[in-house]
Amino acid sequence: MTDKATDEATKAKDFRELEQYPKLVAEAVPNEKCLPCLLCEPVCPTKAIKVIFNKTRDDYGPLRKGVKGKITIDRDKCNLCGRCARFCKAFLLVEKSEKEKTPRELVPYEQLLVDEDLCDYCGLCVPLCPEEAIKVEGPPLEAKLDIEGKIEIDKDLCIGCGRCALVCPYEAIEVKKPFEGEIKLIEKNLVRCDPLGCQACFNVCPAKCWYVDERSKAAPVKEQCILCGACAKACPVSAIDVERSKVRHTEIKETPWASEWKDAISSIVTGEKKRPDVSGAVVPPEIERLPLAKIDMPVRDPELQRLVEEALRPVVPILKKPKTRFIMEREPAIVASDKIVERLKKAEAKKQIEKNKEKSQEAAAEET
Repeated sequence: MTDKATDEATKAKDFRELEQYPKLVAEAVPNEKCLPCLLCEPVCPTKAIKVIFNKTRDDYGPLRKGVKGKITIDRDKCNLCGRCARFCKAFLLVEKSEKEKTPRELVPYEQLLVDEDLCDYCGLCVPLCPEEAIKVEGPPLEAKLDIEGKIEIDKDLCIGCGRCALVCPYEAIEVKKPFEGEIKLIEKNLVRCDPLGCQACFNVCPAKCWYVDERSKAAPVKEQCILCGACAKACPVSAIDVERSKVRHTEIKETPWASEWKDAISSIVTGEKKRPDVSGAVVPPEIERLPLAKIDMPVRDPELQRLVEEALRPVVPILKKPKTRFIMEREPAIVASDKIVERLKKAEAKKQIEKNKEKSQEAAAEET
């Protein structure tokens, strides 16, 4: 291969995939304990996990008609792993609402239901359940259960947060986080934290490990934090501190720029960055810049300004409320506008009621 062809091949390949460039190590790897089940797939914040089964109930033939029987689930034994629901349509996993899905309660499902209209009591689900939580009474289907499953984890998407390992009831996933260290909340600044109106840490966190604690302040689940530091940079009140003690990365190859890579990785822990020597840099001559034309300030109409301020006066208190800010940030512009107008009307109606009440009290006082 010619040098030109080699250069073109290198350009066509993403430089981040080249061996001479070190990379952060962040991965989750299933071990021999993995069944697999369906708990890890929905809790992955980057959608890096995919669970695949080779067969479903449909592969064993259509439902048998006229079969009578009974199926029960032991709720105390069932851990909502979802193997039965992926295998057979008769099982339905009810997901938690978005408000109930928090990093402290990772199990994504609320309960397991059975639709007996879709069940012919074949009994294939019984050996499929790892907790022996399913019992079926009825004529069994004469078939050998040879279902197999596997879990695929996209290494490019995995950030090593460990949510999959935390939700797994069988300790079937081993996780390597990219950093070691600690995340801390700075109490003296935390008093200014407003998780309802701000949510900067919630929005930037790739691991989705933040929640609102009992004090109505933002807090992370430290076991899920990858110590990326995005939240500390985003926090407007400087209430978050991230300290790293170790960086997990691939081998640094002996290249002409190996020392620069070592310095860059070291700075992730120390926070100190070496600045290049620019003493020999050539300074270009200054460019003569023409002065900008003077801007004539527009003439203000005092009466118009008074009318504008008077129109805005009832709106300002509404806009300062955290709930209004939450609506403006989360809702589309038209919907947010309608909701704010509705709040404004309610506020005006409340004021009018108070005024009428005061007038009634004054009239009553005059009569007495």
